[in-house]
Amino acid sequence: MFSRASSKTAEGTTTVQWSSVPSIISADLRITGNLESDGDIQIDGTVDGDIRSGRITVSETAVVKGALEAETVRIAGKVTGQIKARQVTLLKSAKVVADVMQESIAVEPGASFEGNCRHYNREATVTPAPRKVEALVAPTMPRKPPVEAIKVPPVAAIGGGGPQAAS
Repeated sequence: MFSRASSKTAEGTTTVQWSSVPSIISADLRITGNLESDGDIQIDGTVDGDIRSGRITVSETAVVKGALEAETVRIAGKVTGQIKARQVTLLKSAKVVADVMQESIAVEPGASFEGNCRHYNREATVTPAPRKVEALVAPTMPRKPPVEAIKVPPVAAIGGGGPQAAS
């Protein structure tokens, strides 16, 4: 079930290293709070919080409300929040309401996805310079001068300004 690899150190001693086994949040477990792991996390239960890990798997029975951040994210259950990963896979039973930032995404037929999807590259992430409003206006468009207040002459008193009848 678990595989192990042995390696020899410089002193000639042998060390045993276990392969990565995911931390499992079982189907009957409800967690309120953030999770963080250097390894893999498999969610079968309910998590109300953010999850950061190397690999995140959300099974069919899982419900996650929060942000997911990992190298690889596989979703078969329900996720509401934000997803940021190098690789995102939405399996046919997935129900996702989230904004997704990814390098590659795969969506199986039958998966439900509502939100925004943006491509990003971690190595080439550069903060864009702020743009001024003037930069958004095309330079060829003529600018109108500001409107000045219109001066209206005073109106003559009523009944005194009309032509006089000769008697």
